[in-house]
Amino acid sequence: MTPKEVASKYIGQTEKPGNMGFTDFDFEKRMRLVGFEKTHAWCAYFAELVFKEAYPEKFFELDKLFSASTVKTFNNFRDAAYLIGYAPQVNSLVIWQSYRDSKPLSTGHAGIVVSVEDHNSFHSVEGNTNDGGGREGYIVALKKREVMADVKNGLKILGFIQM
Repeated sequence: MTPKEVASKYIGQTEKPGNMGFTDFDFEKRMRLVGFEKTHAWCAYFAELVFKEAYPEKFFELDKLFSASTVKTFNNFRDAAYLIGYAPQVNSLVIWQSYRDSKPLSTGHAGIVVSVEDHNSFHSVEGNTNDGGGREGYIVALKKREVMADVKNGLKILGFIQM
């Protein structure tokens, strides 16, 4: 299965309030196998789960690249010389970094690109998102996202990682 197919099968999975686990036992078991612990933000864990299911032959390599931190995950892939693009491509891992007052923070968000509308918009499947599209949420959902270069407050795309 491709990352798009794997991610799409999890749309609708929900968490127990406060990042205390998941309402579906099998999904919780899978998330725990990639490192999820209660109270942790889980978008990066979800992306790791998707990539490990899509690329089982790279399981141990992915284990070293993914982190609970999206920014660290991005840096790990970059440092391992993976192709980092700045335009969305289907099946890529998209990583955002949080910004406040035009300053980068250590937090971010992750998703899997499942379709591209044009050079400036795409759809991604994201864990730990919400109706407003934020980085803290309660569900695995399909989101329409814009590629924006100038972000003062909110999420700014670091890049799209290709396997």
